[in-house]
Amino acid sequence: MIAGTGNQGKRLDILILDPTFRPVSIETSFDGNDADKDADNRLGLKTVLGGLTIETAFAVHIPARFKNISRENIQTDLINGAEIAYALHQCNAAGDNERTRWPKSGFITGTVADLAHFVPVAALPKAIIEQTAQQVATHVEWAADQVGMATTQEQQAQIARDVHQRTHLKGLKITMVLWLNALLTQRRLHAQGSGIPSLESCLDSQEHPVPSKLSAAWKQILETNWRSIFEPAYDVLKNAAGINASSTSEALGQLIKAVEIIELAKLGTYINVGAELFPKLSDDRKQAAAYYTQSATAEFLATLTIPYDSLPDSVSWETPDLWDKAKLADLACGTGTLLRAGYRRIAAFHELSAQATGESVTHLHRNAMERGIFGTDISPIAAHLTSSSLAAIGSGEPYGDTHIGWLRVGGQPAKTGALEYFRTAELSDLFETIGSRSVGAESGKKHIEVDDSSLAWVLMNPPYSRTRGGQSAFDVAGLTEVERKACQKQWRNLTKGIDTNNQAGMAASFVALAHQKLVPGGRMGFVLPLTAAFAETWTDTRKLIEKKYTDIIAIAISGGKAIGRDALSADTGMEEMMLVATKRPFSYDTKNGMTIRCVTLYEPLRDAGHSREYARAVIRAMDRIGKSYLPIRIGNDEVGIVSVMETDGSGSPWSILGASNAPLAFVSIALAKGKLYDPSRSKVEEINVGFTEMANLFEVGPTHDLIGHRVGKDPRGAFEFHEIAPRSTIASADLSLWAADSKTQKKLIVTPTHRGVVPRELEMRDQRGMREQTSSLFYARNMRWTSQALLAASTQRPAMGGSSWTTLQHNDSRVLKAFSLWANSIFGLLIHWSQGQRTHPGRSRTQIRALKQIPVPRLDKLDSATLDMAQQAFDELSRKELLPACQAHVDPARKEIDQAVIRILNLPAWTEGIVHDLRVLWCSEPSVRSNDKAALKLLKQGGEEYLAGLIAAGTRSSPDVQ
Repeated sequence: MIAGTGNQGKRLDILILDPTFRPVSIETSFDGNDADKDADNRLGLKTVLGGLTIETAFAVHIPARFKNISRENIQTDLINGAEIAYALHQCNAAGDNERTRWPKSGFITGTVADLAHFVPVAALPKAIIEQTAQQVATHVEWAADQVGMATTQEQQAQIARDVHQRTHLKGLKITMVLWLNALLTQRRLHAQGSGIPSLESCLDSQEHPVPSKLSAAWKQILETNWRSIFEPAYDVLKNAAGINASSTSEALGQLIKAVEIIELAKLGTYINVGAELFPKLSDDRKQAAAYYTQSATAEFLATLTIPYDSLPDSVSWETPDLWDKAKLADLACGTGTLLRAGYRRIAAFHELSAQATGESVTHLHRNAMERGIFGTDISPIAAHLTSSSLAAIGSGEPYGDTHIGWLRVGGQPAKTGALEYFRTAELSDLFETIGSRSVGAESGKKHIEVDDSSLAWVLMNPPYSRTRGGQSAFDVAGLTEVERKACQKQWRNLTKGIDTNNQAGMAASFVALAHQKLVPGGRMGFVLPLTAAFAETWTDTRKLIEKKYTDIIAIAISGGKAIGRDALSADTGMEEMMLVATKRPFSYDTKNGMTIRCVTLYEPLRDAGHSREYARAVIRAMDRIGKSYLPIRIGNDEVGIVSVMETDGSGSPWSILGASNAPLAFVSIALAKGKLYDPSRSKVEEINVGFTEMANLFEVGPTHDLIGHRVGKDPRGAFEFHEIAPRSTIASADLSLWAADSKTQKKLIVTPTHRGVVPRELEMRDQRGMREQTSSLFYARNMRWTSQALLAASTQRPAMGGSSWTTLQHNDSRVLKAFSLWANSIFGLLIHWSQGQRTHPGRSRTQIRALKQIPVPRLDKLDSATLDMAQQAFDELSRKELLPACQAHVDPARKEIDQAVIRILNLPAWTEGIVHDLRVLWCSEPSVRSNDKAALKLLKQGGEEYLAGLIAAGTRSSPDVQ
């Protein structure tokens, strides 16, 4: 409802009062300052109707041109997409009188439709969502405790089996979520006048829930429709009430209190409480690396993946039958967060069309449920919540069969869930096998069909699990070790000959599966681990995207800021990225090279409303970018940067992604190709010695698994290694530079950390082969920019490598010393930073195969006199102590190393003038310094003027350095 009102002598321009979300004031003016002042003054006022506090207000700056336009023409212009400007004003949800304006300066530009979609989400600050979720979770736990205290271990185990959980406690909590979801839906359906019994009709005279009355009401509902919501809740309620009716009643009473909390919070339709709570309670989540998508991430990704022009040419947004030719899918749907965001995006386009009516919106919803949306998951409860949460977006309309279901993992023969779609278009829905259906009404549907080349949009946040590094793919509830290994074997069989590498993990396989299912012209939107942009194991996936897709967008949050509660996915503990791309027509010519637009956002995504505006800002920047880089702005605030990266289809690392300063990123790209680039002068020059891959310059040593293992660890390799103490007195054979030690490894020459022995059980292993691969030069495999000083280290005596260091062999010791200087200079650090992984801020881990591909100068092509000079410089500099790499801009020894490399490689004279700027820029990168306080302090002391100069230079077009 929209109404004007007076309040405490102040009149609001527009007050939006809606039963689903909190009140919002909209203040308009031709003068932006006046609109801001009025909006701020409305915060904290209470409405006459209901006494609700206004915590959200919008300042709308009306363009001056509307002053001279008639009311009718203004309305026509606005309907046709004329832009206005607006800003969000809010009170702090904690009630401490703190107020915020977003953006901090300037106004967001958008249409009335953009503002209308922002309003209901903006009225729901993240703090309120989290506070409400915590209160509801408390009542869920209390309800679970009520049932738990009144039941035996055997009875609790039965309840857990009913909801497919491994532990009794989680089984009880998931049961409460199912009941809560059904109670919320029952109240909502009753309020919509659908003839559904009210919650009040299921209470006794003391207003306590009566399980038998509630069970009868739910049975009546599911026999009519909405089976996906009520059937699992009904089944578990019937069993639990049979065990202990009294405790079940008390639990339901707690859940009804939770319903009241949700209704009072006015959470709107963007949040589905059951779907939001389930990931916090599920057993399988972390074991299977199946991380659930945050709602802010989903809204951002859906906005980029489903633009207005992404509908197939033969279909119009105006027709509610658009789902016949445009399908939306998530084949690892979890509780459906991405599907809900995608559906809302599609529904909004229809609702804004000229032909939209109430009847057509209802028809669109029914078609979406029955024909348009495909979702599968290996968790039955998650799939149920997906179906029910999608149904809740409508207005209580009945619907028939859905394409949302529960897929088998394990069994005989081994099944791999949605990955089976690589070989078949049709998989059995397990809901059918237990007498349940993920449908609206009674049906005989047994399968979920996903044909090849049938989907217009795929939105996915696939499981990240892999069989490597202590992780195990298919580590899901109920599978034995034998079944797990059988699933892994089946996974390998399914992906044989497919453009994916299973060592990258299951996520890469789902990207390939999406490619198989998308129509030409269809769009994919993925949440992926950040390793997808850099790791060698993801090369096949990057090649697939580069060669067979266009309009490629890769998005990351600036280093270390999107972890924990601000992560793209809940509880990952690692950095992630998003990937959006359009499948090319089969006839597309890919010989002329491709481009990738790499987006780095400076702050995490806050909520669905802000995320949508971020996505719109990204789209505006991409429309204007050309071939270089451009800041992303919301109002006058710079919130990120988009850079264009050229690629040849080889799947090389997308090195620009995550860099917060584009000029620096282009310098690193140029270096990797043997070129020097001065961003302040837009100048490029070839490095005379030429460049090659590291494996062409050195014999790169073996992985530590072949060399051996530390004492007490799993026996593998040729040697068992014991730590040397003290390290300064070494008199032993079979030495190893096994470990990194930031406290002692501060000079170019270090001492070995371990000595190897041959355990009796390993006597037949090939120690000779490992001894033949010793060297006096080592390269860091797991570089920690915030603590380690050395990317390359040397030893006086040849030694083996280890888990942290890899040997580099060359028959000329002068080349080894020249490379040590190069690797530890700003040039070597920049190249490694651009090529290595950035999954964790402040560090860069590199696998052996990726290390072999790192670009390096052809130092072996230097003449003898120059190599002698390099050897002398190394000997002199090896006595100097270096600071951690992230402090390179204030490290005197590092500066001397840079100067030595400039002389050795005979770099142009202007190089001397840019190296300090490069050090400052590189050390300012969040992925380098992380949250290192010393680095931040030194940055303020040592080079703000250089940083400002380079950033200013970033407004220019970059030359062709790629």
